[in-house]
Amino acid sequence: MSQSFALVMQKEFEMYFLGELTYFLGLQIQQNEGGIFLSQTKYLKQILKKYCMEDAKPVCTPMVIGCNLNVNDESAVVHQPTYRSMIVSLP
Repeated sequence: MSQSFALVMQKEFEMYFLGELTYFLGLQIQQNEGGIFLSQTKYLKQILKKYCMEDAKPVCTPMVIGCNLNVNDESAVVHQPTYRSMIVSLP
């Protein structure tokens, strides 16, 4: 059925069959008997590398539990453009 669809599409559009799709628009694609699975592992690894976070450990809560925030906090100042760039990069 997929081959007949490809033939119909080739008659209508100029296209080439380059094999099984494995990567498209930043998505990794894996096809098997169980279905088609999409992931962004490669993209996420690039983001972690860009922000020097390859060795960061995953956590359920991205903030210290029980932390009290206040106006007079003496923590290091966050570079806002970098922080915004990180947030925009999230899928």
